[in-house]
Amino acid sequence: MLEKLTDPANFHISKPNEHALNLLTQVLAQNPDPVLCEVGIGIGATTSAICRLLDNRGEFHLFDYSSRLDDLKPDLDGLGFHNVVYHGNTRRKLDSYNWALAKMLQARRASGGPAPVFDFAFLDGGHAFHHDAPAAMLLKELLKPGGIILFDDYDWSFAVSPTLRPSVYPGILELYTEDQIETAHVQLICDLFMDHDEDYTKLDIGYAKREHRRAYRKRSA
Repeated sequence: MLEKLTDPANFHISKPNEHALNLLTQVLAQNPDPVLCEVGIGIGATTSAICRLLDNRGEFHLFDYSSRLDDLKPDLDGLGFHNVVYHGNTRRKLDSYNWALAKMLQARRASGGPAPVFDFAFLDGGHAFHHDAPAAMLLKELLKPGGIILFDDYDWSFAVSPTLRPSVYPGILELYTEDQIETAHVQLICDLFMDHDEDYTKLDIGYAKREHRRAYRKRSA
């Protein structure tokens, strides 16, 4: 998969997410062996950068389509990164990463130990409410006290997508209402489930006005 990073057609997704790397650096300063996750790997730009930053410390959990993870695993293995745990899902219409997250939370509760596991979570999934609302709720439960969660594409909507806006893909009108197309789903999720939760504090990650990403820290126990 990592060969796609040098394809000019993928230029806009070939650079690692600097906010994710900066926040992880903060986590590493407090915990040299963190457990973290990335939900949605794209073509592996941020994933591979995180692997280099971790340098086989801690555990790095990846959630995405099984086919994408199967493409990426040999590349990461070849680079000598062996602290990665893969959680794949099918491409069936109602399957997604939130099912794998749900099963993880269920298993951790059933084990009798603490449910929280992640020191850092990066949610860069489908940016659609029906996928990312449950994913956000599950990640809140799986995040350790003091942990950080980063949401990508905070201001994104189907209406501004170069490939999914109605003028390019009329079929989107059969899947979503006009309000759903115009609304930034990640922003809605943050407003509903994060901004009014006293256990979470919004972090300043450098945006003066319009935010493209948003991060929160969970209150320490």
